[in-house]
Amino acid sequence: MTVVPAVRRAGLAEPTLPRSNGTPVFEAPWQARAHALAVASVEASGRDWDDFRRHLIAAVAEDGERPYWDSWVVALEAFLAETGLLE
Repeated sequence: MTVVPAVRRAGLAEPTLPRSNGTPVFEAPWQARAHALAVASVEASGRDWDDFRRHLIAAVAEDGERPYWDSWVVALEAFLAETGLLE
């Protein structure tokens, strides 16, 4: 799923988690795991969720054609590297 064009058409300034009736949508198990890893990593780092979102916004802006969850993984790697949890 490429969410970025839909986000742009809606006039949103940042990517939003794909949802259906308020529940996150995962097309594959790895996407749910990537989401869980991001949540756990933010909690373990003691940082705010906005710190991760900043990386997600940058990843989406870097390549607007990249599928949303691929951008999520790019953002997670950048967040982990910044916090020192990934070397």
